[in-house]
Order: sequence, then C-alpha cells, then structure tokens
Amino acid sequence: MRWSTMAIIAALYAAQFVPLMFVFLGVPIILRVEGHSAATIGLMQLALMPYLFKFLWSPLIDKYKLGRNRYKSWIWVLSILHVASLLALAMTDPTGNITLLFAALFMVTLSVSTQDVAVDALVISLIRPDERPIGATLQNIGGYTGAVIGGFGFLYLYNYLGWSVAILLQSILFLLPLFSLRFVQEPERAPDAPRGTFKEALRFFAQPRIGPWLGVLASMRLPLVLTILPMRLMMVDQGMSTEEIALWFGLFALSAAGGASAVFGPLLRKLPRLTALYLAGILNIPALLVITYFVASFPDAIRYVVILTWVVMPIVDIVIYTGAMDRTRPGLAGFDFSMQIAIYAAAGMFAEPIIGVVIDNYGYLHAFLTTIPTALIPLAILWFFVARKDASDKQSEAN
Repeated sequence: MRWSTMAIIAALYAAQFVPLMFVFLGVPIILRVEGHSAATIGLMQLALMPYLFKFLWSPLIDKYKLGRNRYKSWIWVLSILHVASLLALAMTDPTGNITLLFAALFMVTLSVSTQDVAVDALVISLIRPDERPIGATLQNIGGYTGAVIGGFGFLYLYNYLGWSVAILLQSILFLLPLFSLRFVQEPERAPDAPRGTFKEALRFFAQPRIGPWLGVLASMRLPLVLTILPMRLMMVDQGMSTEEIALWFGLFALSAAGGASAVFGPLLRKLPRLTALYLAGILNIPALLVITYFVASFPDAIRYVVILTWVVMPIVDIVIYTGAMDRTRPGLAGFDFSMQIAIYAAAGMFAEPIIGVVIDNYGYLHAFLTTIPTALIPLAILWFFVARKDASDKQSEAN
C-alpha cells in the first residue's frame, strides 16, 4: 500500500470521527455542565443509534452507484448531507429543548454513519488481506485524531466561541480531506461478486462458526466502554472546567490512544489472529482493576486513569477491526463490515443508560465495579467456543 493512500485513509477516518466523538464525548460534558442528570445524558447517547443500525441500509451502498465510482460517489453525496445536518445542529441550543437537540444530533450521526459504510468498503477494496492489520491501525490512528478534534477541540472552541461557531468550524474540517479522494483509484467490482441485496447480505450469518465470533464482537469492547460515561461525569462533579476535561479526556487520553495504535498496530500484525484476540481480552481485566482501585482510593486521580483506558482500547479495536475485515465478502464489504462493527458497538451503546441509572442511585464506585465481570465474557467465548473447537478440529485431522 502506498504511503499516499495510507494518509488518505487516515484522513477520511479522522474526518468521520470528529462528529461521532463530539456526540459521544463532547455533548455529555456540556449537558452535565448545564445540570442534566446522568440518566438523561445516557439517553442522549442513543442519538448514536444510526452508527449501530447502519448495516440495515448498507446493502444499498454495495448495490447502487451514484456516479462513475460506486463507493466514492456515495462518500461525496453523504458528505454534503452531513454538512447540511451540522448546519441544522448549529441552530439548536444545548440549554434549550432536549428533544430538538436529540433530533439534530440523530441526523448528524445518521449521515456520517452511512458515509462510514462507503468509506469502510472503499478501504477494504484497496488493501490486500495481509495489509488488514495496517488498515485497522490506520482506521484507529485516523479515528483517534478525529476524536481529539471532536472531543478536545470542540470543547475548547465551545468554551470560547460558543455552540454555533464551533459546529460551523466542524463542518469545514469535515470537508477538507474529501478532496484527496480524487487521488484514489477505486478498484472495479469483480464480475462474480455477490449482488448487493439484503437477502444476499444476510447469508453472512450462515457462514460456518460465525456465532462465537459475533459473541466476541458484542462483548470485547463492552468493559472499557462502560467506564467512559462515569469518568466524564466524575470530572464534571469534581468541579473540573470544560477546558480541563477537554485537556485530559480529549487531548491527553485520545492522543495516547493514537500513539498506542501506532505502536501496537505493527506488533499485533505479527501475532496469529486468535492469540491477538486473547491478548486484547486479557488486557481488559488488569485495566479495569486498576481503574476501580483508583476510583475507590484516589478519586481525584480520575484524570490519570482516563489515559489508561484509552491506551488499552486501541489494542482491542485493532484486533477486532482486523477480524471483521477478514470476514467480509467480495462485493458486500459495506454490509459485512458495518454490520460487524455495529454489533461491536451495540452492547456499550445500550448499556450506557443503565450505567447512568447506577450512577444516579448507587454512585460511581458501583458503576465501575459493574464493569469487571463483563471482561470475562469474551474470554469465555474464546475458550469454550473458539479455541477448544480449533483444538478438536486439529485432533480430528490428525486421526
């Protein structure tokens, strides 16, 4: 893969993650400052549902072309729709009507999530199977760069320029990397590739031994994701300003995540896929124990604990993204990859409102304690349904 192509891939993912991380990281902090309850803030995270359900309409992107190139044409059209939704969001007020704010945020995530389907499919078509760990690493580096801008950058701009101006600047940043698409040559679709119909797409679930993999997808990231909401709210409740939160949660933590991606991505490429999955799952446990210990004993140190979370999470992401790419089919990469990543994000997204209720009723320590047992789920699936099955298959072949 050429360096220019790698840079363009990273830039496209960075542009996407600015609005997504703004909704995921920035909005909850702003709403907490404005006095909203943890339960309300948790429910607002449901504005990210389009990112979860984008696979439902992804076969349309695999099947139809809106221009000369299949995926590039979709990227351009959806980018224009996304900028329009950002302009609508800029006219809302985070201190005003929550329903209206939710609707605007929903449209922002709907447009950028659908664009993500086309970007993922384009990237998968550009890289060879042996380059997939690199592709996953670039996705992470670009994503966390965008997260720094959407989290740290947006909160900083919001504090000084206000809601509307900060979002307008976001729309400009989103458009800039798109012009680099003219330098990307999209491969022609293989003549024997499956048709992009929903019926054909659903045959993904009929593949051998796909069930355990879906279980790993749903559970691997859940433990660390569940720590993010209580960390953000603890910072606000401890009296930290939006500038301080943006500095620690946005700049320091997410920059550490981008650095971890760059360091661990090439190393993970050298490991067998199953070994890498085990490593990612095992790392969740000590990370959660350290986080909970500091919350119980040194709650004022939460700003430092945030960095630990975002160092471990990229390792999990790279391993899962690589595995998801491995399981895509020619001509249906948009559906296959987006559906897998939707499952990957689903558990955490729907569990956040529950964590919000735990915080309101039992406090932060109980919220963090709740995360620890969830780290055992992916390891149990790997051991009982994947590793033991592989060993059984090898024994059968030997006999």
